[in-house]
Amino acid sequence: MKKILPVFLIAIVVFNFACKSQSKSLVIIFSNDIHGTFQPKKFRSEGKLRLIGGMEAASHYINRLRETEKNVLLIDSGDIMTGSLAAQIKYKEVIGGVMPEFLNRLGYDIRCYGNHAFDRGQENAVGLERLTHFPVVLANIVYKESGELFASQPYHVLEKGGIKVGVIAVMEENFLQEVSKQNTKGLVVLPIIPTLNSYVPELDKKSDLIVVLIHSKVVIGDKVAKEVPGIDIALVASEDGRFKEVNGVLVKSTIGHLKTLGFLKLEVKKDRIINFEEKLIWLWADVDLNPAPDVSELVREVEMSVESDFNTVIGRSDFDYKAPKYESGENALGNWIADVMRWKTGAQIALQNSGGIRADIFTGPVTKRDIYELSPFCNTLVLFKLTGRQLKEILERDIERGRDSFQVSGLKYVYYPISARPFGERVWRLEVGRDIIVDRGELLYPEKAYTVATNDYIAGQAKDKYFGFDIKDPVNAEFFLELILMEWLEKHKVLKTSLEGRITKISSEN
Repeated sequence: MKKILPVFLIAIVVFNFACKSQSKSLVIIFSNDIHGTFQPKKFRSEGKLRLIGGMEAASHYINRLRETEKNVLLIDSGDIMTGSLAAQIKYKEVIGGVMPEFLNRLGYDIRCYGNHAFDRGQENAVGLERLTHFPVVLANIVYKESGELFASQPYHVLEKGGIKVGVIAVMEENFLQEVSKQNTKGLVVLPIIPTLNSYVPELDKKSDLIVVLIHSKVVIGDKVAKEVPGIDIALVASEDGRFKEVNGVLVKSTIGHLKTLGFLKLEVKKDRIINFEEKLIWLWADVDLNPAPDVSELVREVEMSVESDFNTVIGRSDFDYKAPKYESGENALGNWIADVMRWKTGAQIALQNSGGIRADIFTGPVTKRDIYELSPFCNTLVLFKLTGRQLKEILERDIERGRDSFQVSGLKYVYYPISARPFGERVWRLEVGRDIIVDRGELLYPEKAYTVATNDYIAGQAKDKYFGFDIKDPVNAEFFLELILMEWLEKHKVLKTSLEGRITKISSEN
């Protein structure tokens, strides 16, 4: 027994070590919807105005994680473009080229295309990929005529700590409606689920884990998790910071604009995640930061490239105003923007899409940069006419669509939600000036025409996304929206707007 016992104990130690050695660790840090953010921004937290985000803050927190964690992969799920002046200046002959350069210096391992990569056209999108020193993937955008992929590769396999990680990306299926038409000409979007199901089996043979980058809403992440066998993680560009597990798949997103990074620490054994730790990392920038010197150098370089005039204070705000982004309903900033459209053009009605309002305005001084980041798309105003019948129709469609709904000026309407009334019977009352176009659901002025102002994105996507029909005889007024907002504020000095009951939902049947 004296001889057997030591041998038995040694065997237990060896067995335990062997079992432990079979599991491997991996850390995934991920971002989505950076939208040109390179400097920290104001952010109200627990009643206190703080600074958050920016490339130096990202560098600081990423480097701290790399000091304490092993086998780190850094992944972005798309939309590094559009939202700040950094994404509009030329860098190495590519508009917004500084954004992939920031990711190069942060040490990213892989990223995918987002819809805003195409805001400056397809050639510029290719240029952004060319300036990226690591793989850029996308599996479901192809050229219509040839069927060839737009991206250089649909997926890529990375290896960290002995774990092979296959990363594949897909774009939202409504991509062609989310970008100006002239920038997507000749492209086709393949359906997400069949595309993934065609690639994942071959990717599974090459990798231990499969990560899907989904540039779409979180509900699509849930759908992918349920309908695509073999995947382990779905990183979704939904800007809501939700973490959940669906059908055994980890479905994750971050709060965009570099306010947060996502963190996943995985224990992997036999091609399966057997344990994980997850959290959102808030990138507070009003603390002592120690960013990489080359990142700080590029931030200063970009600042020097931006005209100093953009830092000029042109007015003030007496309140905090939140951007609506994509949710429906009346919004105070939306009211102001639509009002300024009418102020500049003399139109009777103005329409602004909620998704085109991209930043908050905080109490205090307001600069030209603040207004540019509020409306960063370089949209111009378009004028045309709509009849009472057409106005009712587009508002019925707006209620149906819900997401990216209209902010309005010059009209008020009352409506039933989609759960209460069928399409065509939801607009209960509609007023333009002194005209009551719809009363208790009855159309009173079907043929009377009204002058409408909107932005060129809405005008270009009128038939496919917003109106259901093409605009007749549109006239581009060639007023840039961000410039007329600046012009209004310079003249009136104070941004003071409010909710006025322009859009009212009837909560229940009377």
